[in-house]
Amino acid sequence: MIVQLLEQHFGGFLEWVGSLTWVDFILIFWPLLIVDFIRTLLKVAVIYAYLIHSRMHKMHYPVYFTPKVSIIIPAHNEEKVIVRAIESALETDYPNKEIIVVDDGSADRTYQLAYPYAEKGLIKLLRRDVASGSKAGALNHGLMYATGDVIVTVDADTMLERQAIKEAVKPLSNPKISAVSGNVKVLRGEHGKNNLLVKLQAYEYLLSLELGRRFNSIVGTLLIISGAFGAFWKKYVDSLGRYDKDTITEDFDITVKMRKLGRRLFFAENAVAWTFVPERWRDWRRQRLRWTIGQAETLWKHRNVFLKETFELRFVLAIYDMLFMDVILLFIRVAWLTLTFAILGQTMLYVLTLSIIIYLLLEMFLAITAGLLSPRKQDLKKIWLAPVMVMFYRPLYALVRLEAYVRWALNKRTGW
Repeated sequence: MIVQLLEQHFGGFLEWVGSLTWVDFILIFWPLLIVDFIRTLLKVAVIYAYLIHSRMHKMHYPVYFTPKVSIIIPAHNEEKVIVRAIESALETDYPNKEIIVVDDGSADRTYQLAYPYAEKGLIKLLRRDVASGSKAGALNHGLMYATGDVIVTVDADTMLERQAIKEAVKPLSNPKISAVSGNVKVLRGEHGKNNLLVKLQAYEYLLSLELGRRFNSIVGTLLIISGAFGAFWKKYVDSLGRYDKDTITEDFDITVKMRKLGRRLFFAENAVAWTFVPERWRDWRRQRLRWTIGQAETLWKHRNVFLKETFELRFVLAIYDMLFMDVILLFIRVAWLTLTFAILGQTMLYVLTLSIIIYLLLEMFLAITAGLLSPRKQDLKKIWLAPVMVMFYRPLYALVRLEAYVRWALNKRTGW
């Protein structure tokens, strides 16, 4: 019975696909074709063209460029990970560094676990008895004691590879570059698990950084230096008034402020750090709500970019692109689904089936490309997650983002 039903529906699907004209196909799938398909091909083409050009004109960095680096690790109730963060920072192969740990009013043993390193003179340990209430407050407190020319921010749940600081600092030898984004990869879940959710986030990080952030760095539209691992010239951070506390994504906010100076940002693919991610869906949802609300807050805060003509064109285009891709397109897809269902009715199942097939092919193409670009070629093994991403993870994330925008519109905030 079930087999007969499947054969009947599959036959109907093939018959429907065969009846589609090019005009029908374009009219039905225009969001997929105009945005996703063209954008995917363009992004990959630009990246590979840049790689070919880079190999033909190899960039050489000064050998003795070693400005003093202040590694700031803000921590609030991070007793489970603070020791690993400190030790990985100490083990980085960089000759001119200081490590500053800011215990921002932790109620657990974060300070006690970090204190032995401070007692030996290996780190500067700063304690705030009352929490600032934000990561921005903790970072600003650390900046008051930083003596380095370059500030490297590292989350307490992030571990640096030995060459990470060297690779992050190299591009700063170019006077046009003011900040560098590191290449953050997922190690495992925050409690040590490596379940499906953790693997999906590892896949997500791979595509987001190896393709998204790399592409934006190449074309000069990079807008986010991840708070998990980023390097900044301290003089520019100071000139901007340091970190603001009026958004919950201080890394996005400081990056936009940096772009307003007209300076270039760079993605260093070999500056690798490893982070721990939520391993429970409720924690993942809470994190993504925070990220999306913070994005909306920052875009609204810097809305003068849309109103003035004094900013660099590529910066303005980057803001418009983020607004369209992350916000407007989300609502376009919802409207497209609703309208298509209303018009096509029973054949909507066929539309969704063909959409999934096309998106799956695009997803696998992107996954293979990201794996080949990654400095860790074992990332290619993550391609098996593509169907789960297309049919489950991305639709679920879209719903979470919709919820976040509603929360932002209702002025509901969250802490760090």
